[in-house]
Amino acid sequence: MSTETITADVSAEYGTMSEEAVARLRSRLGKVMPIEKPYIRHINADSITHFARAVGDQNPLYLDEEYAEKGPHGDLIAPPGIFYGVAWGSWDLRRGQGLPGVHGLHSGDHWQFFQPVRNGDVLRATKELIKADFKEGRMASRMLVQADEIRFYNQRDELVAIQTMPIFRMERGESKSTGKNAELAIATYTPEEIAQIDAELDAEKPRGTETRYWEDVQIGDVIDPITKGPLTVPEMVAWLQGIGSPHVRAGKYWLDYRRQSPKVAVTDPKTGIPQAIERVHWDDFMAAEIGMPAPYDYGSQRGGYATYWASLYPGDEGWVADLDFQYRGMVFIGDVYRIKGEIVDKWRGAKTGTGYVKGKFTSVNQRGLDVMPGTVIFALPSKETGAIQFPINVEDDGRA
Repeated sequence: MSTETITADVSAEYGTMSEEAVARLRSRLGKVMPIEKPYIRHINADSITHFARAVGDQNPLYLDEEYAEKGPHGDLIAPPGIFYGVAWGSWDLRRGQGLPGVHGLHSGDHWQFFQPVRNGDVLRATKELIKADFKEGRMASRMLVQADEIRFYNQRDELVAIQTMPIFRMERGESKSTGKNAELAIATYTPEEIAQIDAELDAEKPRGTETRYWEDVQIGDVIDPITKGPLTVPEMVAWLQGIGSPHVRAGKYWLDYRRQSPKVAVTDPKTGIPQAIERVHWDDFMAAEIGMPAPYDYGSQRGGYATYWASLYPGDEGWVADLDFQYRGMVFIGDVYRIKGEIVDKWRGAKTGTGYVKGKFTSVNQRGLDVMPGTVIFALPSKETGAIQFPINVEDDGRA
């Protein structure tokens, strides 16, 4: 088959948010669909290690079988962010997403983690469209906010986590014309600044076996910071190696995908080659098409870093129970940001007596902008009541 024939068969054009297209999208509200092509299904030492490497996590609770066997779970458990590989990195999460060819920006996540995912578990997920509403936006005057609720189950059909995932949808032509970031300067660093970043990375470590008891935590306590970046294309490649990609496909898989969904590809004007819309994250041309001065990070990648930051705090016997954050603006190639927080509340669960502490956090980049504010709730062991009991459900437990 010649290049000319392929291009004619599977050429793409930008989509629009017509009344008919939005109505078709809204007709899917409340319908639960299975995710049938996950990137990660089996939880084992390999899948856990791949995800840990994607976020820079060296926690032995996830990576060292001998260490984990002596811990509270008796085996390796998976980092909380591994669920991105079950849903976000799947090949069919976007099936039924609607509005083909209309640009989407992942705008945040709300995670609820109910119980550990252990070595040997097999995961599955479902998605349900729960929101599709218009709002005014900074990047485009006409923006649709749609949100999916993604539920994750183990092989015993136990609910292990829920992700609420909102996306901003906007027509590519309009978002390009606004160009609100067009004059942004790309970050550069001196050797001394790189050495400082390296020192901050070197200082990151999990709480580990030093138990953090609920009684010992006070409002105003600092949650240790982490540093992420400077963002590079290899860093994003590492992220995709850990959790997969919805659009990056090779050979006949790529051709079949373009034939199935022609608007997933945009032709490169320099080469005439149709390439994945996902290349906004590494390609200057595609970034410019939506009004960006440079390629930028994956929203899910930023969220994965938030899960890593949160998991360092509670120690082996504690638990990240709830994590809620928003993506503000872009993290461009070269950007660095620091995630840090403090404890703002603590209480016991009304039903279980579980001790909870809540933190508030920021993620400030080198320009002084908070690119990911959010909150986190930890469940901690108690000197009075002992170890935490699973499943943890903060919303159901209430406040004593």
